[in-house]
Amino acid sequence: MIKPEEAALQIKQRPAFKPASIRPNLRHAAIAALAILAAAGIVAYIIKLGSWGEAGRAKWAYPTVALMYILSTAAGAPLVAYASRAARGYWALPARRVAELYIIPATISYILLIPILATLPPLEGRSNLWFNFHAGAPFLTDALAAAIMVLAGVGMLWISTVPDLAVAWRANGELSSWQRALVFNWTGTTRQWIAARIGTKVFGAFYLMAYIYTHLVLSTDLGQALVPGWRSGIFPAYHALTGIQGGLALTIVTLFLLKRYSSVGRFIGNEQAINLGKLLLATTLLWFYFFWSDFVLVWYARIPSEVAAMQLTIAITYRLPFILGFLGLFLIPFVCLIFNPVRRNLWSLAAVGGVTLVGLVFDRIRLFVPAMSHPDPFHHSLGTNLPDAFGPSALDIVFLIGWIAIMALAFIWAASRLPVLGGWELRHGAMLRREQQFMKGHVYVLGKPD
Repeated sequence: MIKPEEAALQIKQRPAFKPASIRPNLRHAAIAALAILAAAGIVAYIIKLGSWGEAGRAKWAYPTVALMYILSTAAGAPLVAYASRAARGYWALPARRVAELYIIPATISYILLIPILATLPPLEGRSNLWFNFHAGAPFLTDALAAAIMVLAGVGMLWISTVPDLAVAWRANGELSSWQRALVFNWTGTTRQWIAARIGTKVFGAFYLMAYIYTHLVLSTDLGQALVPGWRSGIFPAYHALTGIQGGLALTIVTLFLLKRYSSVGRFIGNEQAINLGKLLLATTLLWFYFFWSDFVLVWYARIPSEVAAMQLTIAITYRLPFILGFLGLFLIPFVCLIFNPVRRNLWSLAAVGGVTLVGLVFDRIRLFVPAMSHPDPFHHSLGTNLPDAFGPSALDIVFLIGWIAIMALAFIWAASRLPVLGGWELRHGAMLRREQQFMKGHVYVLGKPD
């Protein structure tokens, strides 16, 4: 029987459990390495902005990979919190706040979004999602969609954090006026608890809707709309699904690192692993379903323009990134996750999650580099002469690695400022769960009053 960690079951209603933020050692070699890489990423970003107009849209090809990778990992992680609340999954109590904190790195990606959208060519004369809509599309529409997603995510994070912050701040004395405003003058009344529980679910629902829509418009405007002849109604759904897969993998890896290197690790264990492992296996199988659904239509229709687009992103020009993405997103995770021992152990599941995160990088390369680097999106087909692969420069490699490091540092900063565990939810879960003897064995009893 997989049961919660003993520390989670032993939480008492009184005295109130006060979760703490992590306290990273700023002198640790890993933190120093991340800081150096992040600084290099910022310098690369400034260099890109300083050379605006040179090499056109192509120089933003690999920054687009960084943007879509962050939106496919950090932006996908908060859905773990919302889904577990909506499904009343008490197994995810230690993972919810961890997943929600990734909305902070997702917010930082907005810095990348604005200049990338500014490089897009006009809509007239090329395939586009907007039917030549001139009221700000695609710049204003895409930026607005991403902003709504970020605001919904921040709202979900903040409402879930308010009870813990109010307790922590009141322990240090009377709250100031700005602190009372930030925690909505929280005193723990029945009405406030009902509002907090409903609010996290409502903001989570809006975040899910905005997440899907943001992936729809960005994957189309930065991807298939820039490649002549690439037409797919399944691709946006594929992109959103792989983002959820990346968010699950990132949450798993983060939980493993917290268990291994922080004091909150005593609340994290194999109960989270076995359930997250099932979800990761499900999204791995869905990856193949969506990919095959898209592929088989082109295979049987044999429309030359669509075949040429598939040869560009899969079969010929970007074949190596596709193979590496296929291995990381499907083959290796599938072969590992079909075995129960892998899914039931957090460290082995984290290894699979790491492979998934690496595979996602190459998948985004083969999807967005050919689109952003294509010089002329105004034709109806690529023709028989496919463009050459657009390889990364040293600056592009530094940019991509640096912004992944920025994402990691942004999470560490957020986790050092906000409680990394949802204290009120863990208290609630401990009150409703216990282990008791039943006949000759032991069973895990769970009450679900709502």
